Amino acid sequence: MDPFDARIDSGMLILRWRRGVEITHSRAVAAARALAEFHGPTALPLLVHMHGISGVTPEARIGMMGYRGFSRVALVGEDVIDEVMSGFSHRSPTTTRYFTSEPDAVAWLMDSSAAPAKAPGFD
Repeated sequence: MDPFDARIDSGMLILRWRRGVEITHSRAVAAARALAEFHGPTALPLLVHMHGISGVTPEARIGMMGYRGFSRVALVGEDVIDEVMSGFSHRSPTTTRYFTSEPDAVAWLMDSSAAPAKAPGFD
């Protein structure tokens, strides 16, 4: 079983990490590649479900902070532990927020994504 599920729905990318998964650099790269297949040169908003992940390695944090293929990122967790694990995102070049409510996260993403931008590296 893959450690994540990636899809696109109504102009929004959705990444759902499996419970208990540790996000490593190789898993983060695989997730980014899977998402890139959906959005091509257009930077779309990304909803990330991180409920119950076991951790994020330092290498994965560095890689995720450097990726600029999304217009905005909403991280959705369920508790303080998930919020602490999302702390790396404060240094992200992409506007990112943490939520405990999926409807609130989706509303924020869709309100903020009126004009999709070109993803860096695509002409």
